[in-house]
Amino acid sequence: MIEWSADVPRFQLDEHYYLEQADTKDWGIYYSVYYNMEYNGFFKDQGLTMDNGRRKFWITKGDTKVGGVVIAPNIIFGLFFIPPLHEETKVFKLLKQALLSWSDRSKPITAYEILPNQIDLFAREGFWPGEFRCRWMQRPTEVLATEWDETLEVTSPQLTRDAEAINELSYRTYRETIDGVRRKQTSREDYDSWMEHYPGQTNERLLRASSLVYDRAASQLVGLCLISSQDEMPAVYNIVVAPSHQGQGIATKMLRRALTALKQQDYPLLRLYVMQGNDAESVYHQLGFITGPLEVQTCHIPALPGTTESQP
Repeated sequence: MIEWSADVPRFQLDEHYYLEQADTKDWGIYYSVYYNMEYNGFFKDQGLTMDNGRRKFWITKGDTKVGGVVIAPNIIFGLFFIPPLHEETKVFKLLKQALLSWSDRSKPITAYEILPNQIDLFAREGFWPGEFRCRWMQRPTEVLATEWDETLEVTSPQLTRDAEAINELSYRTYRETIDGVRRKQTSREDYDSWMEHYPGQTNERLLRASSLVYDRAASQLVGLCLISSQDEMPAVYNIVVAPSHQGQGIATKMLRRALTALKQQDYPLLRLYVMQGNDAESVYHQLGFITGPLEVQTCHIPALPGTTESQP
C-alpha cells in the first residue's frame, strides 16, 4: 500500500482496483446521481459544488469507474458504487485496509452520512454505528387556511433585527431536549453558529415564508420557523416553540403558513430533516409529510487503546 500523501493522485488498492483523484465537478455529477438518489430519493446538486477541502476519488477497475469516495487519514464519506458492480464488499474491504494503513490509530476512523443500504456493509467491517439516525421528509406546497390566536402576533423575520432573539429562543428551548443532547449542542455558541450560516442559505422569498411568533402580552418571541434553500428547493432550517407555548398547535400553524406562502410563490414542495425519536415527527406526519429512509449520520472504528498519536 502506498503511503498517504496529499500529492499522490493515484493509489493502488490491489492488482485490480485503484483510487484515482477526480475532477471535483465531474465527480459531483456522479455523486449527485448515485449517492444522493440513494440517500434521500431526490437529486441534490450539492455534489457539483461540494468544496470541503478534501480530495474526491474515483474507484476504478482497469479503465472503468466503479464508484467514488472522499477518503483521507481517519475519515471516509460520500461512498457510492456505480452499477453493475457486484464486488462492493471486496472494494470496501480494500478501502478499510487503506484507512487502517494511513490513519492515526490513536484516534477513531470516522465515516459520515452512510447510505441506508451500506449500514450493514460498514458494520461487517467493524464500524460502530453512531447513536442517532435522521431522515428527510417532504410534501407538496398548498394554500391552507390558518387561524391564529389573537394573543399571538405573527411576522416574517428581519435577520439583522431578529437574530439575537432567534438565537436565545433556540438555545433556551433545545439545550435540554433529545435533539440538543444527542447532537451535543448545549452551549449558546452552538446556536449562534446556526444563525451565522443562515443568511447565506435563504433569500427574500423564503423569508416571507418564514415565521416569528410573539406573545403579545409578554412581548416575547415564543415560536419560529425559518425556511432555507437546499438545491433550489425550500427546506425547514429551524423550527422552535418555547416550552411555555407548546401543545397549542403553533408549529403546525407555522408550517401551514410556510406551505401557503411557498405555494403562492410557485415553489412545488417543502422539505425538512428530522431526528429519529423526535416527537415532532408526528406533527409533520399529520401535515402530510412523507418520510424518507433512515440514515446513520456517523460510524467509526474506535481508536486503539494504548496507542500514541502519530502522523501518517
